[in-house]
Amino acid sequence: MGAVPLRLRRFFGPSALVLALAACRPAGPAAAPVQQVTTPPPVEPGPTSAREVPEPEVRPQAPVQGPGAGLTAALAERRAQGLAALDAGRFDVARQAFAEVLDASPGNLATQALYDAATQAMLAAQSQAGAEFANRSATILPAPPWTYTLRRKVPAAGAKGLRLVQVAERRNAVTDVDEWLVRNDIVLPEYEVPNPMRGEPGALPPTIPPTFGKFLLVQAIKQDGLNILFYGPDYSGGRFVAVQRADSAEIVAFFDFDAWAFAPEALPGERQFVEQRANWAAVEGEVLYVAHGHRTYAKSSKGANAYISALDLRTGELLWRSAPLVANAANFVIRGGHVITGYGFTAEPDFLYVLDRATGKTLEKVKVKSGPEYLFVRDGKLYVRCYDVDYEFALREGGG
Repeated sequence: MGAVPLRLRRFFGPSALVLALAACRPAGPAAAPVQQVTTPPPVEPGPTSAREVPEPEVRPQAPVQGPGAGLTAALAERRAQGLAALDAGRFDVARQAFAEVLDASPGNLATQALYDAATQAMLAAQSQAGAEFANRSATILPAPPWTYTLRRKVPAAGAKGLRLVQVAERRNAVTDVDEWLVRNDIVLPEYEVPNPMRGEPGALPPTIPPTFGKFLLVQAIKQDGLNILFYGPDYSGGRFVAVQRADSAEIVAFFDFDAWAFAPEALPGERQFVEQRANWAAVEGEVLYVAHGHRTYAKSSKGANAYISALDLRTGELLWRSAPLVANAANFVIRGGHVITGYGFTAEPDFLYVLDRATGKTLEKVKVKSGPEYLFVRDGKLYVRCYDVDYEFALREGGG
């Protein structure tokens, strides 16, 4: 690998740097045994014939053990990818690569040293990013309306209508979310955020701040070259939402949604349970779409819960707000001129909703058998994970 880059010297402690230097030699197959040759003393030839020269003595030596010894070619290549990521300052990517190697070869000490060094560097980078972010100011947004509101249409190209046509339905095991993701070739578009209460460092690029002052990074979405970051007092959702360019780390929007936390009314004794936080967001053009809600029955806030709102990305101006009770799934999907979302909770009705992206108006709702949790579009199909049922829908654009 050569000299350790300055960025690594900056983040590694002395002991970690020594380990990393020892481990950073290129991985490869174990060297062939070295043979040591002992040369005999010079022999003078006789006057008429050469004197017989004895064969040189050959003494086999033990094989040279490099840092890649014991790794398959695939694992050595994965470790080399980790080294490249480490050199590029992507400590999160490097750490993941080394972790995969260690899962398959837990006794590889050189890779363990690299994993530890990448972890130290990642934590140091997170700390620095958090310190630099702490003094930023967020745009404070005024309290929103609590019924459907259209203030300005959003430019939204696409078909005028969208129908969801069910093509498959099957029961799931409730806890088999990971299997559902793998089966449908779906990857959640999120970074693993740190959890200091559990001692989990997460897996963030070094430019993403893990804190904003006293507030934790509770969710980090990656979308088309942007990072959408949620900061809050706990993991129930975000009070602050920041939009960051992934390549330059520029913060292009930073909003404080504190005035959106409580609807005007709540049932007696239940105000403490109806604090609404941002729980998903997406950017399309110059518009930020954000889902807000609380995690208990809608009646607790007298039905004022679970909205999607469209805001001007530059100013935070509210463009429209959906009707209530359309969005408490873990995410929503933007598809052309539409937003596909879902709502359901225990004894409450469970539906998928299609909203007009230009106005936020509900265009269609489709009954499902339990609360929607995840929604993804791939190859012209909508895959929906509900509490105990999985669905597939064909997307019929134009309303036909």
